[in-house]
Amino acid sequence: MSRIPIVSSNILRSDGGASSWECEPMTHCDNRRSLAFCGEVMGGGSRINSMVYTRGIAADYDAWAQLGHPDWSYDKLLPYFMKSETVMGSQKSEYRGTSGPWITKTFPFNSWGFPTYRFFSNATNALGFIQIDDPNTPDALVDGLTTVFSTVNEQRQRVSTFDAFLPRDIALKRQKHLTICTNTILSRIVFSKDDGAPHKLKTRINSGIGPRKHLEEHGISVVQDLPGVGSGLSDHHGIPIAWKVPVKESLTRLVIHPILGVLEFFKYIFFRSGILSMPINNITLFVRLMVLNQDYNGIDNEKLATASSQIQDLIPDIELMPLAVTAMDGLEEHQRLFSKMGMFSILATLAKPKSRGTVRLASSDPHRRPKVDFGILSNPEDYIVARASVRLSLKLAGTMRASGFPLQKNITFPEDKQAKDAKNHNDEEIDKFVRRRIRTIYHYSSSCRMALADDAESPGVVDDQLRVHGVKDLRVCDTSIFPQIISHHLQAPAVMVAEKCADLIKTHG
Repeated sequence: MSRIPIVSSNILRSDGGASSWECEPMTHCDNRRSLAFCGEVMGGGSRINSMVYTRGIAADYDAWAQLGHPDWSYDKLLPYFMKSETVMGSQKSEYRGTSGPWITKTFPFNSWGFPTYRFFSNATNALGFIQIDDPNTPDALVDGLTTVFSTVNEQRQRVSTFDAFLPRDIALKRQKHLTICTNTILSRIVFSKDDGAPHKLKTRINSGIGPRKHLEEHGISVVQDLPGVGSGLSDHHGIPIAWKVPVKESLTRLVIHPILGVLEFFKYIFFRSGILSMPINNITLFVRLMVLNQDYNGIDNEKLATASSQIQDLIPDIELMPLAVTAMDGLEEHQRLFSKMGMFSILATLAKPKSRGTVRLASSDPHRRPKVDFGILSNPEDYIVARASVRLSLKLAGTMRASGFPLQKNITFPEDKQAKDAKNHNDEEIDKFVRRRIRTIYHYSSSCRMALADDAESPGVVDDQLRVHGVKDLRVCDTSIFPQIISHHLQAPAVMVAEKCADLIKTHG
C-alpha cells in the first residue's frame, strides 16, 4: 500500500508512517491549533507526501547567491539535481537527469482521473495564463500552469528516497558499516543527515546546541550558543477554498461507494491504471502578484511585459493547486460535515510568505514532541498575497462554472456571501476567511539557516559547507538550512542538498 500513489498520499492512514502532534495556538489566526506532520519511516516525507517533483526556479537559488552564498546559485546546484534523477517520457532535455536512481514522470492529459483538472486548465487559459511544459528548467517562464512531475515510476508506483537510494542490494553491500535503527527515539545523539522536520531539531537542542537561555531553562548544558537553532521557521501557507460538487466528480466517491474502491484497486493491481495510479494533483498554477490585473483575477499583459527583472521579483508569490478532494485542515470538522460530500478544492498557497515561526523544546524529555509555532500571518504583508490568491481562486472557479463544471455552493465562505462575484468580496471579509482557514502545507524549512551566526535577518546556524558554527565535524543536511524558502515544493531540493553535502564531505571531510 505504501507505493500506491493515491493511497500512500493519505497522511491520516494509521499505517502510513506519518506522525502528527498539535502545535502552539496560532495567535494571528483566531488562536487555532494546527497539526505538524512528519514522516517517521524509512524515506521520511517522501513516503507520505504528494510526490511532487519541482526543483524551484533559477531565481530561487540565485537569490541565495545574492544573500552571500555564491556556491548555492542555480548553475552551481543544477548538476546535483540532475545527478539523482531519471526523467521518463518525452520531457528529456539538457537540464534533466537521465541516469539517476530517482524516477520522475508526468501523466498525460487524457489519463487524469477527474474532469476537474481539465476545467481548471481551461479556466487558467481563459484568464490569460500560459501552459508551462516543464517548470524544472532554467528557462521556464514564471507565471503559468504547469503539469506536475511526480516521483512515480513506469509501473505507477511511488518512488521514495528509500526506494531510490537505499534498495536492498545496496543495503546488503554496506551492512558491515551501515546500522539502521527503527522504532528508536533519539535523546542526545546528533546526526548529520535528516529531513528538516521540526521534531529533528529537538535532537540538536537536547544535545546542547541552540539558544543559551532556552537550553538553560530546560537544564541542558550548553555546548554551543546558537540563537538561530529553531528560529526562522519558514513554510508555505495554504488557504483551502472548497466547493460542493457531485460525488462522481470527487475522490469521495471511492469512500461512500466501496464497490468502486474495490474496482479501482483491481484496476491498479492488474493493469496499473485508474485513479489509484495517479498523484493527488496533476497540475498547478504559479503566478507573481505584480503581473495580475487590478482585480487580481487574471494576467495583465502590459504588466507582464514591463515586470521587473530583479532576482527577487522573478520568484512567484502564489501557487494554486486544484484538488478533487478537501484540502481543509480540521479533521473533526471534515468528518462531521463533509465526509460524504463531493468536494473540489483550490489550495491557494503563499509561495514566499514573510511570516516566520519557531521550534522549541517542550521539555528535556526526548519523548516529548517539540513546541512548534508556525507564526502564520505574523507578518501583515502576507495578507496582501493571501487576498490576491483568494480572489484569483474565486475567479477561476467562476470561470469553471461558466464553462459547465458542476460547482455548487462554496462551503468555506459564509453562506450569505455565495452570490458575490470574486471582486466584490472586501478585504475585511477575505481576511476573516483567511484567518479561519489558512494552514501549514508541511513544507518546513530555514530553522537552521545557512547564514552568519549574527545575521541581521535571522541568526544563522551553518556555513556554506553546511558546518554548524562553532562545532567541529558536525553538518546539517536538510531543508532547514535554506537561507530562505524556495517558491516550489521542497522534495527535490531536499535531495539536492543531500547530494551536495555528500560532495562537501568527500572534498573537505
